[in-house]
Amino acid sequence: METKQRQLLPTWAVPSLYDIHLTPNLETFKFKGKETVHLEIKQNTSKLILHSREIVVEKASITQNETLAQSKTIHYEPKEQTVIIEFGSEIKVGKALLHLEFEGELNDKLAGFYRSKYTNASGEQKYLATTQFEPTDARRAFPCWDEPAIKAKFIITLTFPKHFIALSNMPPVSENEHDGLKTIKFDVSPIMSTYLVAFVIGEFEYVEGSTKEGVKFRVFTAPGKKDLGLFALDCGVKVLSYFSDYFAIPYPLPKQDMIAIPDFAAGAMENWGLITYRETALLCDPKNSPFATKSRVAYVVAHELAHQWFGNLVTMEWWTDLWLNEGFATFIGNQAVDHLFPEWDIWTQFLSDYIFRAQRLDSLRSSHPIEVPIYRSEEVDEIFDAISYSKGASVICMLANFLGEENFRNGLRHYLNKHKYGNTVTKDLWASLAEVSKVPVDKIMDNWTLSIGYPVITVEQTGDGKFKLSQRRFLADGAPNPEEDKTTWWVSIGARSNKSKDVTYVDLKEKEQEVTIDSLKGADWVKFNAGQKGFFKVKYSTDVSKRLATAVEKLDLNPVDRLGILGDAFALAQSGDLPLVDVLDLVKAYHNEDNYAVWLDLTENIHKIASLWETEASYPQFKKFINNLYKPIGSKLGWDPKPGESELYKLLRSSVLLTLGGNGDDTIASEARKRFDAYLANPESVAADIRYAIYASVLRSGNQEDFDKIFKIFTTADLHEEKLRALRALGTSKNEAHIKRVLEMAFSGEVRDQDIMYIFFSTTGSSKGKQLTWDFVKNNWSKVQSKFGGGLFLFGRIIELVCGGFYSEEKATEIEQFFKDKDLTGGHRALSQSLEKIRANAKFLERNRSGLTAWLKQYD
Repeated sequence: METKQRQLLPTWAVPSLYDIHLTPNLETFKFKGKETVHLEIKQNTSKLILHSREIVVEKASITQNETLAQSKTIHYEPKEQTVIIEFGSEIKVGKALLHLEFEGELNDKLAGFYRSKYTNASGEQKYLATTQFEPTDARRAFPCWDEPAIKAKFIITLTFPKHFIALSNMPPVSENEHDGLKTIKFDVSPIMSTYLVAFVIGEFEYVEGSTKEGVKFRVFTAPGKKDLGLFALDCGVKVLSYFSDYFAIPYPLPKQDMIAIPDFAAGAMENWGLITYRETALLCDPKNSPFATKSRVAYVVAHELAHQWFGNLVTMEWWTDLWLNEGFATFIGNQAVDHLFPEWDIWTQFLSDYIFRAQRLDSLRSSHPIEVPIYRSEEVDEIFDAISYSKGASVICMLANFLGEENFRNGLRHYLNKHKYGNTVTKDLWASLAEVSKVPVDKIMDNWTLSIGYPVITVEQTGDGKFKLSQRRFLADGAPNPEEDKTTWWVSIGARSNKSKDVTYVDLKEKEQEVTIDSLKGADWVKFNAGQKGFFKVKYSTDVSKRLATAVEKLDLNPVDRLGILGDAFALAQSGDLPLVDVLDLVKAYHNEDNYAVWLDLTENIHKIASLWETEASYPQFKKFINNLYKPIGSKLGWDPKPGESELYKLLRSSVLLTLGGNGDDTIASEARKRFDAYLANPESVAADIRYAIYASVLRSGNQEDFDKIFKIFTTADLHEEKLRALRALGTSKNEAHIKRVLEMAFSGEVRDQDIMYIFFSTTGSSKGKQLTWDFVKNNWSKVQSKFGGGLFLFGRIIELVCGGFYSEEKATEIEQFFKDKDLTGGHRALSQSLEKIRANAKFLERNRSGLTAWLKQYD
């Protein structure tokens, strides 16, 4: 039924090969195109309907059986994003060639065939032309059948000024020059979806390597930056070989290029053989990039290379199964990084970065299932979210743990080999995994992908080694009603105790179940969801919880389990299952903690409470609690790295200094000032890992001179990530005039469109900033709509950032009323989720106000 409701093109004509010649003009920002499409006509017709958006088709004709027929009419349906070409005669069943000539715009929307600008070493403003077609923007570059299941081969030819370089998915097969122009024809591609086609034209340089299998591997950058691509090159070469071995399928293309684009909406795009990135996701400066950049580059490279198999070689049939691409690439990308850098503790970070992130969104009624019905193309961008990526990765991680490494890997190999160069739905993956493992994967997994939400497992100890387990849906604003709690998940629950490091698994298939676990008999403490592979929360009875707190304090549990206890406790406070003060008492048990991922999650939760509590009379006492909590770890870490310390301590140090500085710790503020002055005298004298913490601490005073100095760093820094550090810091100022100045930068041309998110992220960090940002967006809504509306990638993200942090019913109503008559194409889901978050925050605050006020008296 769902397939019939999708907005799909008619199937009476199917392309097998596109032969496309494009000539862009980087002065007029227009491009000319010629295209021949090899078609298989499935039924007699006098017209063809294909996707086209913001393209003018100037000529259209069709050749069949050596007879050429010109188009009779060319008609556009802008709402459907199609062009209808009527011919004067009937096209018969069989083969045909469609010939098109057209013109389009090199737009500035970061979608389709678009322009990107940068400043070269001489201070000149330059442009390049690049593409971003996922999900549905190939139609902005050439008329096509722009659906993932309609795969074809592609021959790309580009004509451009001869001093430029041009790249596409495949290597060039011919090249000639004429009248100051160069024309390059690229080899025919494998059969693939339109959204994976890519081409880039501009001035670039590159570094090069090759895999052990002999695949040429290059990283392209703007002139003067090629050495910043060396780390990505090293990671990419190793990861491509790792996946070739892991999937037991050789990389199918003769080359792999990766290129940094100055203007880019997302983090990266997995175009087959030509992966495009925003600069901060690909480039890494050994002297000026913090460890956070290095780890991000490694992950994003691994994620995109995973797509070369999972997404490109085998592609989802329709956007409903987007998670097959993104969830899998997220999981296996992390696995590849763990393979390269085992010392990075990837799987502990995975819990906070992906599982908890997905659970926060999936605890809302306005979330959506992993397999979400998509009917129209403008809906697709809304599901590039934490459900498709993070929940998708999380349930794959859970399934991999359940099946075991060998069954999981062999099942993936079976799936890829069976469906290579084709399209699939979720059940195809389940079938391959089931065939190899002999486990009913679909029965286990259907509720995890087809149902919204996830369970909280309540654990009550009824005797020695005996437990009562029950499950219900977890919601951020409280217990579900019976109608919302109909799903019963098949939950594999791992448990361990102080008596043994081994994990024992029990399957909970009912709403409630009594279990006896012999390995837990006589234990001082027991931990459920041991190893944190399950996508659920755990709520313990009071006696079990108290014994776990003691184990946390003694560091008897491993980091991922300590993190799991902490994250679940904060979530249960949000939902009203635990009083917040009980969770803050538990937090005190973490005073010996030194794991980065545990502190990161703790910091995120503490900052959320602080932002809700900022206008309360006892906020100074809450800040004192924070400083007392962070000072011991701050003293241990200090400002400078110690010989032989883990690189993760660099991340932890930055986070701790930022927290203490933001809370007004005088010692931190004084040292930050000294180091800021040292940085201004010699930037390389201050480690990149702590620069943002220093900037933010200095700006806390609201001093105009300091603001101007950091603004100058933003305007003059060569390295884009240094610009972003300064930009993010500028928005944290408590000075109203400074916040307004930073907000003005959003539409003044001083900040790239791709980076506007950093403005809103930083300015919404305080109560004053939230209100100023909301007022700014309301007053400039027409600009937001013009620049990002119509289903573009960043539209929903802006709504979430600007609206989601409030915490009163009055504000929710105000926001609801404002958007009542606005065009929210591509943003409906973001608004619904933001409103639900606001109301959940309001309930949380009201529920805990008196208790927290009383608890904080100990810090008077």
